[in-house]
Amino acid sequence: MKITVLAENSVFNPNFMNVKSEHGLSLFIEFDERKILFDTGQSDLFIHNAEKMGIDLSQADYLVISHGHFDHGGGLKHFLKINKKAKIFLHINAANKFYTKIFGFIPYYVGLDQKIIAQNTRIYFIEEDTQIEDKIILLEGFPEVFPQPEANKALFEKSKNRFIVDKFNHELVMLLIENDEIVLFSGCSHSGIINIIEEVKLFSKNMRIKATFGGFHINNPISKKNESPEYIDKLTKALGETYPVFYTGHCTGENNLRYIKGCMCRKIQTMNTGEVIEV
Repeated sequence: MKITVLAENSVFNPNFMNVKSEHGLSLFIEFDERKILFDTGQSDLFIHNAEKMGIDLSQADYLVISHGHFDHGGGLKHFLKINKKAKIFLHINAANKFYTKIFGFIPYYVGLDQKIIAQNTRIYFIEEDTQIEDKIILLEGFPEVFPQPEANKALFEKSKNRFIVDKFNHELVMLLIENDEIVLFSGCSHSGIINIIEEVKLFSKNMRIKATFGGFHINNPISKKNESPEYIDKLTKALGETYPVFYTGHCTGENNLRYIKGCMCRKIQTMNTGEVIEV
């Protein structure tokens, strides 16, 4: 399985392809004769980076958008212009209206383009765990057995002209199964990476999770604040008790990643724009 990072907060060094970064995530996955795009980042940057790396996104078979935030699905309209065949998967709640609040009180829209979603017939709305193919599975709904990140409290859903705290019932993760092992893809892990892993373990029974890709959402991109040292320590301990190698970045935060890597060494790896990872 080969994973190419098309968009991430940081750029792989050395940057031979002259790719660029943005606050967002987009991964191109070559797996079992399938080409899968997981998230699009917030703009058309993922397309330009793909072209520089010799990747033809018009041939992608599937697009999975992990949740309803623009830094993971903002590039959807650009993808639709260049790809005419891919099936697109999105949680049914991801088309709702999502906001953050600048300075704690100024609403700022961070959701997806609702008109694009409403007008497209290639989108499959996910309401329950769904098996796309034998070895490609989407999971939703993650019970809280480990505390969710405090950074979630700065994110809201607008419903009936009221702002309510986002419960992240619009989040999907993707499982790719190879040789009875799972590679897990989770955009931001708003539901909590430990909660997601526990749900995957319940679903997968005897299969172990080999690797995970995605952020931990322990850094707020607006306020630049990290989770508390106590939370980071608790999370690091919990991660250390699991099996996978974690490829992370984006909303994990550079300082947090550096600290966790100092404790977990090779079990934590970075994702950078332009990087090619084989697992």
